[in-house]
Amino acid sequence: MRKFFIATAVAVVALFFSASSADAGFTVTLHQTGSGAPADQTFTLTSGQLNDLGTTNFGDYRVTISARDSAPGISTLFGGALVSQNTFTVTSTSAPAGDLVITVKDDTFSSAPFGTGNPITLINSLSTTAISDGKVTAHGFLTNSGNTATVSTTDISLTGPTISGSVSNSASGNVSPIGSTFTLGNVATVHFNGTSGGEANFTVTTIAPVPAPAGVVLALTGLPLLGVGAWMRRRKIKVQNS
Repeated sequence: MRKFFIATAVAVVALFFSASSADAGFTVTLHQTGSGAPADQTFTLTSGQLNDLGTTNFGDYRVTISARDSAPGISTLFGGALVSQNTFTVTSTSAPAGDLVITVKDDTFSSAPFGTGNPITLINSLSTTAISDGKVTAHGFLTNSGNTATVSTTDISLTGPTISGSVSNSASGNVSPIGSTFTLGNVATVHFNGTSGGEANFTVTTIAPVPAPAGVVLALTGLPLLGVGAWMRRRKIKVQNS
């Protein structure tokens, strides 16, 4: 009997920790491609608010990032689940041996507003206030709670040298059964042309609108989602000046 209780306790503890590790919450992960790259670095954020990570040295890069999302609910401003990374500055500190990949995601979004079997639409936007050279590429994704079905937008990109620009696109698909929660995120890849001192400032915003009439979705698709980035930049300046 004693062995039975011990085995049961071990099983319960194992189940608890496996569930905790699977439910990572809101995270930002830095990854550098190529041989000899450093181990990935992941930051755990607070869902439902703006998170300022400050400046981080990672591999051949110096990165200043803020990120926010609407998890577990929806953004009333944009009418859907929202994840946004606002990369104020990526600077190459030496000739990059590989590209920098920034992944922002949250796996705690509630699926309640989206129904059980409705197709889901993603809208992804990329904007910049400066890319010195090279290119920034981004896509958004949504994965159901069982990690068995994903909707992903195709890559959109902006090329330097430029001091402004914005692009957006969308994708639709069915992730049924969606489960009680789902993961929403985006991935940005920064490529500089092999020199140190490259710099890029950009915002990537991904939204899964709550199902609405087709005309509304089409209207939203044509609008670059610059409002989030502008709001976050104003917030950043306010924080720095306080």
